[in-house]
Amino acid sequence: MSGYKDRKHTRYSAEPNELVTIYYLDESTKKTEQRVGLCQNESFKGCCGVFVGGVSFKQGQEVLCKCGKLPIVKAKVSWIKKLEDQITQVGFSMIT
Repeated sequence: MSGYKDRKHTRYSAEPNELVTIYYLDESTKKTEQRVGLCQNESFKGCCGVFVGGVSFKQGQEVLCKCGKLPIVKAKVSWIKKLEDQITQVGFSMIT
C-alpha cells in the first residue's frame, strides 16, 4: 500500500451506506461467489471497501467490482488490511 503522498488520484468519500459488491471465482469450489461490503472511498482508478467476516481475497486476484451506482468493472485486489478480528479493509484498482 503506497503512502498518501504517492497517490496518483484524489480519493472521494463514498456516500453514506454506499455498498461495494465484489464477484470472484472461489478457487476451492470453482463457483462464482459474491461479497458485499461498505464502500469507504473511491477514486478515478479504484475504490476501497470494508468487509465484515472472513475474507478470502488475495492480493493480485482479478474480480468484478460494482461500487454504488457505477457499472460493474474488472478490477484487481491491490491490498488487504485487517482492521480487527472480523473486519477487513480491501483496496481494488480498476483494470482498463
